Amino acid sequence: MADWIDRLAQAPDGALFVVTILALASLLAGFSGLRRTRHIEDVPTARVRSAHQGYVELIGTAHTMGGEPIIAPLSNTSCCWYRFRVERRSGKDWRTVRSGSSDGIFMLSDGTGNCVIDPEGAEVTTRHTRTWSDTGSGLGSHAIHVRLPSLGKTADRAVAVGSTILERLGSKVGEYRYSEAVILDGDPLYAIGHFHTLRPGDHGVTLRELTAAVLREWKQQQETLRERFDSNRDGKIDVAEWERARTAARHEALRLRGENLKREHTHTLSKPSDGRYFLLSNLEEFGLLRRYRWRMRLGFAAFLVLGAAVSLMLSTRF
Repeated sequence: MADWIDRLAQAPDGALFVVTILALASLLAGFSGLRRTRHIEDVPTARVRSAHQGYVELIGTAHTMGGEPIIAPLSNTSCCWYRFRVERRSGKDWRTVRSGSSDGIFMLSDGTGNCVIDPEGAEVTTRHTRTWSDTGSGLGSHAIHVRLPSLGKTADRAVAVGSTILERLGSKVGEYRYSEAVILDGDPLYAIGHFHTLRPGDHGVTLRELTAAVLREWKQQQETLRERFDSNRDGKIDVAEWERARTAARHEALRLRGENLKREHTHTLSKPSDGRYFLLSNLEEFGLLRRYRWRMRLGFAAFLVLGAAVSLMLSTRF
């Protein structure tokens, strides 16, 4: 122990700088977990039918909506939401070569009503995550590490689809790592964000919102978009073809709105404009709270340890 104290006391300025940055990062992580914990604890759970307009917490079940399906690009899994990353080894580090997440709309149902979820800008936590790697000795040679086998047998398809993505990137050799997270249809869903009810007089707004959401969803699937609207087969969507896509998206939005009109109102949940948290998770509220509490505890504990090290380093300089 005394040896470590002596080393810290004689550490160079570069080490002092690094430890200080780590201490500040730990402090920020601790406060981040604390703020999220308080948000979840302080906002009472509402029901879709009786929720007030504004910042609310909803608990229900995730469901896909009609129309263009949301497909996770690596595993080809039909889902409500996905996030993926493809990384390539560069020396001892990994470099991200492609990543993204879906922003297509889906539904939360809690038994009293349905709420359209627009996940753009949300902080999403899911228990359905997976990571697998390609060793570079051939795209068929791989090791798969799957967390939570509830995703079924999609991991085998994931390798083939992931290989296709790499071929599009022009990558033939090297080591690759893939990661994917999804929220599946039928998953429990915890959501906290801005709740807004679109009433009969808001139908024009509803149409614009749904059209934009449909277009965002289609943009996430470029191959399907080109197959449907690239009429001259030049591999690009020109202005005229994009207008055709917009017209098709508007027709799809009209169909979705027609389904919504069967209900008295259309409820939506989206990112708050005042900077408050927009959280989505298929963990139960207690599980989500436990995760953020651990982030808070570990962040503050690391800050205390690293802060003590910084104080010791500074004490030898003054």
